[in-house]
Amino acid sequence: MSPSWNRPFLYALLALAAGCASHAVKPPAPAAPVYFSADQLDSTALIEPPPPEGSEAARADLQAVLDAQRGAHAAGTTARAVADSSIDCQRVADVLTPALPAKGDGADAIAFATRAAKQASGASGAPKRYWARPRPFVVNTAVERLADVAPDSPFSINGGYERDHTSYPSGHMTFGTACAIVLSQMVPEQRAALFARARLYGESRLIVGAHFPTDVDAGRRVGTAATGVMLRNPQFQDDLRAARAQLRGALGLPQIAP
Repeated sequence: MSPSWNRPFLYALLALAAGCASHAVKPPAPAAPVYFSADQLDSTALIEPPPPEGSEAARADLQAVLDAQRGAHAAGTTARAVADSSIDCQRVADVLTPALPAKGDGADAIAFATRAAKQASGASGAPKRYWARPRPFVVNTAVERLADVAPDSPFSINGGYERDHTSYPSGHMTFGTACAIVLSQMVPEQRAALFARARLYGESRLIVGAHFPTDVDAGRRVGTAATGVMLRNPQFQDDLRAARAQLRGALGLPQIAP
């Protein structure tokens, strides 16, 4: 074979090999630790049914939503309620003192709390599907739709009937309660402030028109039960110790013995 025509053929083979290498399948990222799964808790059995449609309790539930929305507009707290639609434990952690830096120290600890709380919030799924309670804006069009339940929200557009009829219990309140519990395991000195902020996080769901008060109350109970199960997970406890040390260091608090 003559080198004069073999060389271009060799170059083409090398280029092809390089292209294949650049598109090689990357190894999968390590799976996130599982601290809790919904099948560990029969959350549907833990909470009473929502108020029957047309009952006095249901009417009071709706009126509370309308009152909360009017009150928030008057007090100028609607924007905070809209921001609370974020599924991030930083929303609850914003009461920690001294304040955490916007970036850097403490971020991994908050991210750990968020991952754990998201897993705990999965316990709200079964009762949501079981009762299929319509959300406030479905029950009455006078309810203002904001944040993730706004008509133009991707969640509303893509969620359809199932999202509009999964009001009970509140998944956000399940999540927020889990955030407060996990964060208070790291900073027990500020437990009262964290739980108060989680309660406010849940009340924001009334202001945006996503939930009734009874949804929020049920979400708090589900979140407490689910996180109680999660606290017994050995991997969670190992990761909690590392997150606690980081967060307390970022806040300038003395370390707690394991």
